[in-house]
Amino acid sequence: MPKDIIVGKEWEGDEYNILIDTREQLPLKFKNRGTQIMTLKFGDYAFSSREASCNCYIERKNLSDFIGTMSGGYERFIKEIERSKEAEAPLIVLVEDTLQNAMSFPYLPHISKKIKATPEFIFHRVRNLIQTSPTLQFLFVKGRTESSRVVEKIFTSRCIHKKIDLQLAYDNKLL
Repeated sequence: MPKDIIVGKEWEGDEYNILIDTREQLPLKFKNRGTQIMTLKFGDYAFSSREASCNCYIERKNLSDFIGTMSGGYERFIKEIERSKEAEAPLIVLVEDTLQNAMSFPYLPHISKKIKATPEFIFHRVRNLIQTSPTLQFLFVKGRTESSRVVEKIFTSRCIHKKIDLQLAYDNKLL
């Protein structure tokens, strides 16, 4: 993967903000961008310049939320994905934990007591969603601070999400 695809010139307009959905209970804090709270039809975060982000939206999840969404909340989540498709808006599901932890959640005490699904079941659903929704991506990052950095990077990197697999870029330290 060419490094210049990721590290290329970022969108510089300081007048653009990160939009945060009113239902987001623990909003991320951003170093380089102002924020604006408003109701979003889907996702938790968007960029005030649709041109700069190619109308991209980000749905933030902690690991418990992600597993709950992919099991008991699956039908509601499918409706959210459908709303993003109708708006021709790419949707990125940003999980605030590593892919390794997500795949081994039955061994994490703070999660295993609450969840009855298996990692195989959860990731079967993830695969099905990716196959039926070409503008949907899942991205697993290490914690909230890293989530904030990655959200800013995605929104200001001139539609990078349309050109690459975000998880591969993140794992290779290119994002």
